[in-house]
Amino acid sequence: MVRFVLLVTVSTVLFGAPSALAQRPERLVSPDGRMVALVFPVGKKPGFERYESRVELHSKTGKLFTDRDYSSEDSEHGYGVAKGAWTPDSQFFVYSLESSGGHSPWHTPVQFFCRRQSRIMSLDDAVHDAVMNPQFVVSAPDKVTLELWFSKKKVTLSLATLATRGSRSQ
Repeated sequence: MVRFVLLVTVSTVLFGAPSALAQRPERLVSPDGRMVALVFPVGKKPGFERYESRVELHSKTGKLFTDRDYSSEDSEHGYGVAKGAWTPDSQFFVYSLESSGGHSPWHTPVQFFCRRQSRIMSLDDAVHDAVMNPQFVVSAPDKVTLELWFSKKKVTLSLATLATRGSRSQ
């Protein structure tokens, strides 16, 4: 029995825990039930899987609309999802990211998926500032409230307006 426990312990240290290899994604279903955001833990170092993420946006039937991988080769230069939420109108999925290696701890990039355009956009780029707190707030119908670093203020923005403005500039 002692040999078995020792073998399992050594195997876990050397190769990682078996559960780490098969971690399930977090499922965030839109309020209308027609979309699902999946947040997968993808960090490559055993025990650090949750520090980096991959985000996928699917229809309820499983059709993949878009995805984004925030992993790095060394599990120290990527990003993990800190918070994700759908807007009440189900048109936008918003998520904040935190650095997996501690670089730029003051900055929390925020991304949002626009259902109409079927793509992920940077909220930081859209507001020409940097988000400093991962705990944003969504409100009806398509608003997000967040704290900005450079302008040192809290703002509430319409994601529909930002997405329209962003699509014209590209």
